[in-house]
Formats: sequence, C-alpha cells, structure tokens
Amino acid sequence: MGAPRAIALCQCFNGALEFQAGHWTESETVLRESLRLYHELGAASGEALALQRLGTLLTARDRLNEAMALLEEGVIVAGRASMRAHCLTRLYASMTRNRLMAGEIEAAAHYLALGLSMSERHGHCATCHALLYPVAVSVQLTQGNFAQAEDSCQRLEKAAQEYQSQAWLAMARQARGELAAAQGDFESAMICYDQASQAFKA
Repeated sequence: MGAPRAIALCQCFNGALEFQAGHWTESETVLRESLRLYHELGAASGEALALQRLGTLLTARDRLNEAMALLEEGVIVAGRASMRAHCLTRLYASMTRNRLMAGEIEAAAHYLALGLSMSERHGHCATCHALLYPVAVSVQLTQGNFAQAEDSCQRLEKAAQEYQSQAWLAMARQARGELAAAQGDFESAMICYDQASQAFKA
C-alpha cells in the first residue's frame, strides 16, 4: 500500500472516529482530505466510502441537501468500485436516514428497499447490517409496520452479538428503545436508551 492510499485510509477511519466522538468539525476536515486523496488515486471503493461517511456526517449536521448530493455522487462512484455491493448498501442506508430526516418518508422507504435488496442479493455483511437495520426500524415504525420493525431489531441484535462491538450493541439497544417507545412501553424504552448511552460511552 502506497503512502497516499495509507493516508487516505487512515483519514477515513479517523473521520469516522471523530464523528462518533462528537468532533464533527474535525471529522469533516479529515473526511474531505480522505475523499480528495481517494479521488486522486482513482480508488473508487475508498472514494465511495468517504462520500458515504461525509454524507452521514452532514446529514447529522442538518445539511441535508448537501449531504444528499454527496451520497448521490457516491452511488455513481460505487458503480465502478471493486466492493460495489458493500458501498451501495451503506450509501442506501445513509440516503434512507437523510430522507427520513427530511420528512420524505416515501423516498426513505425507497432507499431502504434498495439497501435491503442489495444486501440480500450479494450476501450478508455484518457491517452493512449495522448501518442498515437501525434506519430500517425507524422507517418501518413511521409506516406503522411493527412486525417488520421487530424483525429488523432482532437482526440488528444478532449482528451486534456476533460482532461484539460496543457501538453496534449501543445501536441495537437504541433501536429496541425506539420500538418500545412506539409501542407505548416508555419504561422499557428508557431502560434501552440508558443502556445504549452507557454502551456508546464505553
């Protein structure tokens, strides 16, 4: 691995870690640097992943249109990536969250369907599931599909247990809390949210 590619990879991971730590300005800076390097290298998989992470960050910062433009660019780049299926599944997960935050439920459901279909066709990837299933729960609850939301919760919990990632376990508890709250079980929801908070801090 050459120096520019190694730097791009490190910056992409660093950006994800800064995002998780709540250092969003720093995260954006290093993700844009990673994106620039991957683009110059012609490394489509890395470029698509950097676009996905940057789009996720900007969505969280409520810069929804800017984020969506980056995610749409990511879909184009992913079309020539060696890890096409993985990149697209993650991009569709981020696009689902973006449209959900924009209040465009039909569009969110559309991108969720694309992500689930891509995941089913090209094999099950635990990392892709960790991104896809939390937003699936949110969309399915918005649609009133409690049975589907329960299934997505269980799939996320299974992936989190198999991978034993604190972040994934936290996302699973958060999703379970979201489902409990939608069902009117606020006591269980608060317990799940507290467990998620503790896991995120661990």
